[in-house]
Amino acid sequence: MKVLFDTNVLVYDTIENSPHHDSASELVDKSADPMINSLSIVELGFVLPRYGIDNESVRMKIDELLHSDYFTVSWLSGKMMEKVSTFVVENKLSFRDFNDWIIAYDAYSRKVPLATFDRVLHNKCKKLGIQVIEI
Repeated sequence: MKVLFDTNVLVYDTIENSPHHDSASELVDKSADPMINSLSIVELGFVLPRYGIDNESVRMKIDELLHSDYFTVSWLSGKMMEKVSTFVVENKLSFRDFNDWIIAYDAYSRKVPLATFDRVLHNKCKKLGIQVIEI
């Protein structure tokens, strides 16, 4: 099954002592045709150092994702940003969570489920009719 991963799944998969590492790794390993949004690659660049990951390891993780034969990268475009912006306004969502809505909308527009450990996002997506994977 195709699935689009939220950034937090990639973070937990990367950080071995994280609370959800085993679940995230299993989910990533068992997914057929996994997808990530290019925004997640950007977010990894500033999230992983907060967990004490050194620059070279962050660079290697970003390179791994950019050149992966496993993940399909969904690239941000101006057109997608416009659609997400409209989606946020039409659904009375907050632009403070714009990054989350970019990733969630990407899953929604592709008709694939979103995998996220973010319970708030998970619940909001369900209310909006966006498929989410129960983790």
